[in-house]
Amino acid sequence: MLSGLTELALGALTGWPYALAIADPDRARRLGIRSVGRLRQWHLDLIALGSISVLASLAIPNRPKRTSATLTLGSWTNAMSFGVLVLRPGLSDHPVYRAGVGGSFAITSAGFVGLTREGWRRWKRDR
Repeated sequence: MLSGLTELALGALTGWPYALAIADPDRARRLGIRSVGRLRQWHLDLIALGSISVLASLAIPNRPKRTSATLTLGSWTNAMSFGVLVLRPGLSDHPVYRAGVGGSFAITSAGFVGLTREGWRRWKRDR
């Protein structure tokens, strides 16, 4: 849960540079922001995955460590992959970046599938 709350807080904090980029694009560019769209995507992804991670902790407490670790790693790497593109949007076409994002999506998917599997396992056990 703490990881999700931290991700959610970082998502809230990224709202500040996003607001700056909207209000003063020239200043944002001078600070290194090269893609406002990617900044928005990063901001929203941090909030979404952080919120989902908190919700998952409440919905399936004391889940297996492997499921928690996979979901945590996937949530962070998935969201943070957009942060890199704020400063260097051209990296999205680099093969190493694409491989990393593909791996991140796979890990995130595995985390959510593992969470769902655990939910079904508990439902069957408790019904």
